[in-house]
Amino acid sequence: MPPLSTAELDVVTRARDAVMASLDRLRPRLVGASGRVEVEAKPDGTPVTAIDHETDERLAQDLATAFPYHGVLSEERETRAPATEWTWIIDPIDGTSNFIAGLPYWCVSVALAYGGVPVLGIVDAPALDRRYVAITGQGATLDGRHLQVRAPVDWRDGRYGYLPVMLTTGTARRARHAGLRLNPRVMGSTALDLAVVAEGVAVASVAVRPHVWDVAAGAVLVEAAGGQLVTVDGSPLLPLHAGEDHAKRTAATAAAGTHRYAHGLATALLDRP
Repeated sequence: MPPLSTAELDVVTRARDAVMASLDRLRPRLVGASGRVEVEAKPDGTPVTAIDHETDERLAQDLATAFPYHGVLSEERETRAPATEWTWIIDPIDGTSNFIAGLPYWCVSVALAYGGVPVLGIVDAPALDRRYVAITGQGATLDGRHLQVRAPVDWRDGRYGYLPVMLTTGTARRARHAGLRLNPRVMGSTALDLAVVAEGVAVASVAVRPHVWDVAAGAVLVEAAGGQLVTVDGSPLLPLHAGEDHAKRTAATAAAGTHRYAHGLATALLDRP
């Protein structure tokens, strides 16, 4: 999309500050509850907790107060994209299984889309005390430190076996057959995986069936840090289209320093039995 105008950038900057203030208020509650929650099951069998719903509710209330004309698309609230110029895309806890178990690799993922395209991305990992923030055209930061994606390396070369590549379980099972010599990591939070790619720690991330709320904030982070998020299989999750129900939509995605590298690595992994 074209660069944000001064007025649009003002909205995004105020939105960033509002989200971070809301996350600051939520942090103690989230950290204290991790590993100490009752588990429920959604209709699709995936786990959810009262804290997921509470976090979603508090974020939505805070953002509606600050930006009453913005719409909201959320995993736990409203999964159909609204017909609004500005739309929040929220995953209140990405990595719920980790959160339930007390494993600290989970995050709150919040993006703001303008005209359906995410322009603000915040991935907050309270248990790790790490907050990733990016605005389109303004770069990506981790607690104020500017981020840059790692340059691509030959993923079949054992000399780079110490470098992590973030995968989902099914993809990791294919790694050996595909000749992957990087260090596969299955951590359980796609949004946080993308943040780690933006940080330049992981070479790439491949997710088989993410929803839009799993990747929206991370996409802004990766691209603001000089990388690319690509759709490998299925219709792209972004930009948003009004009325589309994202509970029913997933698409295999990959992120890395370049489009060619991300697509080539993901294709090699996903094409294997």
